[in-house]
Amino acid sequence: MNAHLIFSILVLIAYTAFSLFVGMGVGYSKETVSTARGYFLGGGTGYFILFFTTAATWFSTWIYMGAPGSFYKHGIGWVAGMTWQLLIMMLMGNFGPKFWRLSHDNGYITPADLMQGYYDKDGKTLRISVAVGQIIFCIPTMMAQVSGVGLAIATLTGGAIPFWVGCVYAAGVVGIYVYFGGFKSQAWVDTMQGIMFTVILWISVVIMLVQPELGGISGLFIRIEQLNAKLLTYLPTSEYWNWKNYIGFFLVQAMGGFFAPYVWQRMYAAKSGGTVRKMAGTLGAFYCLAIMLPVMLVGFGGFALGVETANADNILVATMNDYAPIWGIFVVTGILAAGMSTISSIVVASSSIISIDFIKTANPDISTTKLRDIARWCVLGMLFISVMASLVGTSGIVVLINTALAGFTQAFWPIFGIFVWKRATKEGATLGWITGIVITLALTLTGQSILGFIPGFWGFVFNGAVFFIVSLLTKPVDKARQEEFMKPLTRCSVMGKVSVTK
Repeated sequence: MNAHLIFSILVLIAYTAFSLFVGMGVGYSKETVSTARGYFLGGGTGYFILFFTTAATWFSTWIYMGAPGSFYKHGIGWVAGMTWQLLIMMLMGNFGPKFWRLSHDNGYITPADLMQGYYDKDGKTLRISVAVGQIIFCIPTMMAQVSGVGLAIATLTGGAIPFWVGCVYAAGVVGIYVYFGGFKSQAWVDTMQGIMFTVILWISVVIMLVQPELGGISGLFIRIEQLNAKLLTYLPTSEYWNWKNYIGFFLVQAMGGFFAPYVWQRMYAAKSGGTVRKMAGTLGAFYCLAIMLPVMLVGFGGFALGVETANADNILVATMNDYAPIWGIFVVTGILAAGMSTISSIVVASSSIISIDFIKTANPDISTTKLRDIARWCVLGMLFISVMASLVGTSGIVVLINTALAGFTQAFWPIFGIFVWKRATKEGATLGWITGIVITLALTLTGQSILGFIPGFWGFVFNGAVFFIVSLLTKPVDKARQEEFMKPLTRCSVMGKVSVTK
């Protein structure tokens, strides 16, 4: 065993110990996890922790692997991600405070809680269909994160720790602090991890830019222009980035990014509606300047330095192994932090969906303590499934994440019907949702790209068409029910200035 491997393992042990210390010590609250709602949503999360737990949930292993790999292999196109952040922030600023108020007043825990509360208070069809769809699409995201961590650990140790052990490690560590501490423990660990992976990412950029072959940012782009100027051009005829791909990604990344259950529930978990509004005003700038900018420089830096790797997703680790092997060890801890923060968020959301939308729906009188205990076993079950699925094989970090976001995008139309189009019906919302999920899955699994648009785009289009047509042919939600549902928002004037107290 050489010195590099020994140091790598020591850093891994230190990172693990610190994560467990934060999750089981600083972030753990026995009182908070004594109820199901406290376990799933915490006890009211303030701006700083909410900001970083949301950021860490969004900025998963793709910021170290998928996105840099896209810049390295396909060029500038992925920078378009900065534009769809505007839509995410608009959705968060508009719907986020409303979600918080409705959850605060009505006790909503899952996305299906809110949808059923409006469309069909005593029914189960919409709730179950939404829950099934969201669980199905949570799995690809978890696969991506678990696989990313497993690949990173295997690369770091030169295969001494195999891929499958790395996957088990990711699930095991997350499982410990989430099983006991739920959302609050996870949110505190997310904050530590979010700060960590952002700092490590920027230091990696500096290491690349100071290399003599580049000599700074200007030298980086001059070098790329010399080697392959097309990487700096948004080519309308390219196979990967074109206007059709952009429209599809814009919809899927933005809407799926906000309506993903693990992001949606952070709106519920906030201390106030004002906290959500404040986050919506700052998170987009953080994404563009603190995350997307260094991600682009990392991908381009690896290309400009002539680093070769069989897997583009691995470009950052490969570059550090060539130019700064010791720092490469810390880069891997950044990948661990990015991946494990998202894994923990998804398992908390998934366990809440299974517990609330399935178990409690079937057994309404179940105690809150029993429901929490069931949720803990659900956490372990989802982690086990994610590890097993990861070992079967993946088709790339970006592909997996976009598959999941395409599914989560389908929630837009039911929410549009709640807050915008009052003619919407439960039949339209339910059939539209099912149509969108089925089409997205079918096109993804068969590898179809109709007219050049990604599967999630067609799922969204057909979902909307069915939603409108069926709603026009069926009876809308009773006006009295609409008014009753909207009372908390009317009372607190959420449509204008958000009230931060009940």
